[in-house]
Amino acid sequence: MDVDDKTRFVFSDSSSDQGDQPVVSGTGQHHSQPENDATVFVGRENNQSSQDSYFSASPSVSVGGIAEGGSPDATILAQSINPSHVSVTAQKQPAPKDNTDTVVIKQRFELSDLLGVGGMGAVYKATDRRKLEANDSDPYVAIKVLNDDFRNHPDAFISLQREARKSQTLAHPNIVTVHDFDRDNEMVFMTMEFLEGAPLDALLRKAAGIGLPFEQAIDVLRDISNALDYAHSHNIVHSDFKPGNIFVTNNKGAKVFDFGIARAVKPGGINTNAKDDRTVFDAGSLGALTPAYASLEMLQGKDPAPSDDVYALACVAYELFAGKHPFNKEPADKARQQKLQPKRLKILSCRQWNALQKALAFERSKRTQTVEEFMAQFYGRTKLFRWVLAAGFLSLSAAGAAYMLTYNEQVVVEEEFKQELQQELQQEYLQERINDKRKSLLRVVAINSTSESWEQDVNVELEEFIQLAPEDLNTVAEVKQAMGAKFISAATDLLANNQLQQAQVMLDRATQWEASQTEVDSIVDGMDAKREEQRQRLETQRLAAEKRARQLEQQRARERQAAVARDKEKRQREALLQVENSLHCSFGMDIQGAVVGSMAALAKYDSAMAEQLRPTVAQELAHCFSGLAASNPPRVEPLLARARVAFPEQAVLRQFTLDYCAHLAPGSGGRGKRYSCNDRLQDGDKGPAMVVVKDSHKKKLAISKYEISFKDMAPFCQQTQACGAGSISSKLPATNISIQTAVDYADWLSKRTGHNYRVPQYSEWLAAAKVSGEREDPDRNCHLKYGAIQKGDELTSAVSGKANKYGLVNHVGNAQEWVRDGQQLLAVGGSRKDQMSRCLVTTKKAHSGQADSITGFRLVRSIK
Repeated sequence: MDVDDKTRFVFSDSSSDQGDQPVVSGTGQHHSQPENDATVFVGRENNQSSQDSYFSASPSVSVGGIAEGGSPDATILAQSINPSHVSVTAQKQPAPKDNTDTVVIKQRFELSDLLGVGGMGAVYKATDRRKLEANDSDPYVAIKVLNDDFRNHPDAFISLQREARKSQTLAHPNIVTVHDFDRDNEMVFMTMEFLEGAPLDALLRKAAGIGLPFEQAIDVLRDISNALDYAHSHNIVHSDFKPGNIFVTNNKGAKVFDFGIARAVKPGGINTNAKDDRTVFDAGSLGALTPAYASLEMLQGKDPAPSDDVYALACVAYELFAGKHPFNKEPADKARQQKLQPKRLKILSCRQWNALQKALAFERSKRTQTVEEFMAQFYGRTKLFRWVLAAGFLSLSAAGAAYMLTYNEQVVVEEEFKQELQQELQQEYLQERINDKRKSLLRVVAINSTSESWEQDVNVELEEFIQLAPEDLNTVAEVKQAMGAKFISAATDLLANNQLQQAQVMLDRATQWEASQTEVDSIVDGMDAKREEQRQRLETQRLAAEKRARQLEQQRARERQAAVARDKEKRQREALLQVENSLHCSFGMDIQGAVVGSMAALAKYDSAMAEQLRPTVAQELAHCFSGLAASNPPRVEPLLARARVAFPEQAVLRQFTLDYCAHLAPGSGGRGKRYSCNDRLQDGDKGPAMVVVKDSHKKKLAISKYEISFKDMAPFCQQTQACGAGSISSKLPATNISIQTAVDYADWLSKRTGHNYRVPQYSEWLAAAKVSGEREDPDRNCHLKYGAIQKGDELTSAVSGKANKYGLVNHVGNAQEWVRDGQQLLAVGGSRKDQMSRCLVTTKKAHSGQADSITGFRLVRSIK
């Protein structure tokens, strides 16, 4: 058993390196290290040297993960696919200025922070003056400016224009929105939405070897899959899909960008459209790809297909769950040559892993063909087709009729059967079409989007559904209400975010559906108040900006002081991570080696922290042992012993008590020996065998499986000399002792096991002894003389006899047993001297507690 109970110790982030965290857009500070995920431009002539030029592979809309000195996803102009030949040298893009020091484009966009620099150009955060004039609370955009070097490439200008056009065509919530493409004198630029968050490659570097949390990974995979599926439905293959071209926003999910080298699919691929970019410009002429994510066919220069994006998507999916590339960043041709195989991810189900493995196939013929197919396989969507079965049945019916009818009669019957079956199948097919169309309609409605293209898709789906099922007014009403509610919700969110113009657009569209007029009026009433709030907010932001400028110098001084402590903290974190990893809870955990060794390593760097951590580590070990004991307490014994040696001063381990019975199900004692338990004494001996039952209050209770024998009491009798002259090694029930001796034995047992043993209450004993519907054992040791048959002449061994369903042996007959009923002492179950007819589970009599030869006892203890 492996209990997933991994301990994590987290430092305060007051002195953390700013580069280890997702950077909030607008700061202008970037601290991420590049990886070898370069997009390579191969086999194409150009007018510039490839050694000192790169371009940002993303139309970057946030600073998260983009370094000023080099991009981890740089696009390289090269003559061959060899990442080792990539040169990453940043060149800042000059920007025009107006009469003041403010940099302005088209007398409209005020450039502020530089978000990223690459061979294609630079990306800036900018303020849109038009939005400021309209009192827009979110006046920021991102601007991608083409630099002079990249403009020398013969197709570069067209590439940027096509990137803008394709991105505008792909209006989808999981694709970065591009607003416009324009020119200011010699400056060519593109405006995009401004987002806050972090690029996926930066998040994956932080989660290297681990992967993102499972739910976050599933969400990101679903978002980017929807984005690619949508692009493919518009005949566009991304061709450079990778983590560097995926942006995980703070509140808008994951978004795919950089369709600058996306290519249209030739006929024979997905839905083709004659009016594509190939008639004017083919982005593939730039010869761009990223070797680690490019399919085998892309590396071979073949025409693009959706399955190329499927391969890249599968590589990214593997990184989401594993924290590493499935083929260690080897290109597909080299990975196939080396016969590399992706390691099985246990976090995925069999269905999910099979879907991912198929999508990672090197050859296109063996690979999943579309993103839609991959999503269906990964998420388990299926569809049943029955036409072949029906056709087969028709053939069999016609063949069978030939043996029963004449030729003319056969023709008539067959024709009637065909018509009847055809009508039935047509009706089933129509109903299936209606059901499928309804599902498709509701699925489109449920898409997380409010774009115009999405709304148009809903209208098309709705019109097609009405044509198929004009009488289904409920579904039509359901869709209209859902659409109205969706636009109302969007308007409410936009109003809450002070985006008044966009909120008005959503309201206008909501009124075209069945939206609540009360809700519409409520939103309209709040707009005037929001406008005043926006004015006040802008003034507050201006004052806050002045304050931040004053605080900046103070922050820089603090950062210089913190830099000294970072190196030490880094070593502490590494040692602390070793401690954390060593506490992975399982029966095979290495306490004396891994746990003790990692604590010693931590003490080298910070002995005070190591000493302070010892109680926490001991507490985690105790928590781990509790979880493991729930399945197999004996296997926890050596772990507990080693932990006590490693942490002798920790009371939580010294006082830890293993419950050897807690893992047993109530009433399971009759199934066999392994469903009984024995508590351990301090000297290593075992206590009496116990079984677990439920008492009259439905609580778990451990009760002696057998009558307590002199053999059970042997250690107690030897130490206390309280058992008289009886044989202390006998397996016979312990009789001829007083109730006080039995109580003293229970107390002695309690001190040496850590559990509270006692004589049972009558209700507890009866709950274990009396099983509903079970008859008395006819072979019980009670008085019987019938011809040559005699029973009850003497006591038999406590362990002999037939157990009841709950595992109790000799609970009736042999020795009667002491129980308490409130303050009264009883002897129950009958004895060997009682007549068989009166020797029953319900037999009870008052008892003085004095020693006699026919009275013994059992013990019980509670279970937490």
